[in-house]
Amino acid sequence: MATFDKILTAKAIHIGKLAAQATTAAGSGHPSTALSLATITAVLMYHVMRWDPADPANAGSDRLVLSEGHAVPIIYAACADLGVTIYPGAVGHTTAEKADGPGKRMTVDDLLTLRDIKSPIDGHPNPMMGFPFFDAATGSLGQGLSVAGGLGAAARVDKHNKVIYCIIGDGESREGQIWEAMDFIADQKLSNVVAIFNCNEIAQSDYVAAAQTADALQKKAEAFGWKAINVDGHDPTALVNALKQRTEAMVAGKPLCLIARTVKGWGAASQQGLGHHGHPIPEKDLASVLKELDATAEELGAAGISADESKKVLKIHPPLPAPAKPQAGKLITLAQAAEKAKLTDALVTKKKLSPRRAFGLALDALGDANPNVVGLDADVKNSTFAQDFAKDHPSHYFECRIAEQNMVSVAAGLASGHKIPFASTFGKFFSRAFDQIEMAIIGGSNIKLVGTHIGVTLAADGPSQMAITDVAILRAIGHATDHRGKPAITVLTPCDAVSAYAMVLAMAEWPSAVYLRALRADTGIVYGESETFEFGKFKVVKKGTGGGKGKKLTIATSGYLVHTVLKAAPKFEQAGIDLTLVDAYSLPFAADELLALAEGGPILTVEDNYTGGIGSEVAEAAAKTGKVKVDSLFIRNLPKSGKTPEDVLEFVHLGEADILAKAKSLVG
Repeated sequence: MATFDKILTAKAIHIGKLAAQATTAAGSGHPSTALSLATITAVLMYHVMRWDPADPANAGSDRLVLSEGHAVPIIYAACADLGVTIYPGAVGHTTAEKADGPGKRMTVDDLLTLRDIKSPIDGHPNPMMGFPFFDAATGSLGQGLSVAGGLGAAARVDKHNKVIYCIIGDGESREGQIWEAMDFIADQKLSNVVAIFNCNEIAQSDYVAAAQTADALQKKAEAFGWKAINVDGHDPTALVNALKQRTEAMVAGKPLCLIARTVKGWGAASQQGLGHHGHPIPEKDLASVLKELDATAEELGAAGISADESKKVLKIHPPLPAPAKPQAGKLITLAQAAEKAKLTDALVTKKKLSPRRAFGLALDALGDANPNVVGLDADVKNSTFAQDFAKDHPSHYFECRIAEQNMVSVAAGLASGHKIPFASTFGKFFSRAFDQIEMAIIGGSNIKLVGTHIGVTLAADGPSQMAITDVAILRAIGHATDHRGKPAITVLTPCDAVSAYAMVLAMAEWPSAVYLRALRADTGIVYGESETFEFGKFKVVKKGTGGGKGKKLTIATSGYLVHTVLKAAPKFEQAGIDLTLVDAYSLPFAADELLALAEGGPILTVEDNYTGGIGSEVAEAAAKTGKVKVDSLFIRNLPKSGKTPEDVLEFVHLGEADILAKAKSLVG
């Protein structure tokens, strides 16, 4: 009778052959990397994981994150062999849950459509393409372990015992985010996360460095507080026994890490060594390579094993019961939140409160009302005011320390775990995580990002702390629609505490990604507390009088500059300018409606960030008509620190005098 090792090896050979065939059919892909993971994949998906191939997104299932996303053909091969449910109707426009047509069992024919534009079998893992086995889009290397950490954190919030496995390449381990994630998972004692390093010693163009060898990675993992086991990645029993040590590691308060020594191109000598990464097997050579794999099966005693023999040993464990759905509470108003935080004097009497403080109040209120809301911060919670939430909801708060890239990807994992994650830091520091933000959006993660200390009015801390590139980059992404038909990300810049509080509450209800930019400075209250702020719209703060009493001008701005223009309004009147002031708090927004509001008059946009924001939004819409004159004020010279916001605004030519001079020239 066939042994466990031989049966698992036979399955590894089988799915390895399927992966080779799929990449050849696609004319692209990474068969040699896929073969290195054949045994690990077989052990996890056919023996260790608790899951249901018919319901791969089941909330009670163990999860597998493939950080080494280019190796995905081996996962697809196993899914085709197991008949995993896929949703071909979801490709290109919607989620698997709302696919056009029912799901179907994946077949080998489906596998052979790898990378086709109409196929859910995408080039890298992507759940939004109708393949819900995965929880996140991966392939931009270094991010998957952070996502696994987020999934593990979500399971902890749910008090659920699912296990999250993450496969990482040894070459990939050079990415710093891997070690941010290793640190985070150990720091949070997320023993439900298992990291598996695929150590085949060959990267894309060369061998890995000495720091990425199996021995070096084991020492690194141990130094980061993990229980690390060095194991033969092609020995099924050794892999299973190593994975069983997770319980022992849990007792010691450590997560488990497997350092799996593998062979790139395992089973086919012609595919081993340098020069094969990213090269599919040519059609003319495929039969020969498949024979090599068959010969390996013979050599290892894994040939000729019947389906009945396999079924006696390979029994996939069913998922655990799904987590219970928590009950929601009632949201409180800004006035009630301010009273709770003893800020009534600031809000009611002084009528000045910073948008960042309002964010803290709103997040804490959401924590009281919505048990799916979780908070993350990057060691600045006493500046972002996420500290309110951290104090009142410790089981739902995750301190990510100074590691913003990891924080964003952890948030993506939490979102995939059916949480509503609010991740906060200085807006400037999100700039180092733009790739992570985009990957989260590609994977359909409903993340909520809050960047505080935005714009040049931060003043004294200077440009190293000022968020002024964020608007252009995230607005560009926002002009694509996501798989829900919404802007891929909505950028919000509230001008006061009322709008900030309302927007944060609305973010929790919005189904897609949102980035809120919160000012550091205490600002005056512009809006009444009953005001609502629809995403994709704008507010008229001051309406021109009309009637020919001045030259018409519409100014569209946001954030601190709403107050700057309001303060200068009497000077506009003295200059004979009939001013309409618009708070363009949302990007993208209905620019056509703004053009209609201007009634043919000129529009001036003013913003304390680089180009690509409100000015671009309005100018692009106006260009379609060819009838509306638009000019823009934005940062054209690099800023520096100053003692007051007004000092810096004048330095970058955005002071009251600059705005008035530009307005005069525009209407004159």
